[in-house]
Amino acid sequence: MTGLRGYSAEVVELTPRMRAVLLSAAAGRTAGETALELHVSEATVRSIRAAACSRLGASNVVAAVATALRAGEL
Repeated sequence: MTGLRGYSAEVVELTPRMRAVLLSAAAGRTAGETALELHVSEATVRSIRAAACSRLGASNVVAAVATALRAGEL
């Protein structure tokens, strides 16, 4: 299976925290709501989202969630 920009699903691995943040985004939660849920700051959630997007080669959180789902990471 190939993700965005041709990355192989086998190469892309998300941290447990990245998975939790992307799952929260997939559920429609805001960064603030996710921060409260995970007991971290909103800035931390945004940083984790950005790192997940970068790792997945996605330009935004929606694309990251879709790519992670296709890769079997969520």
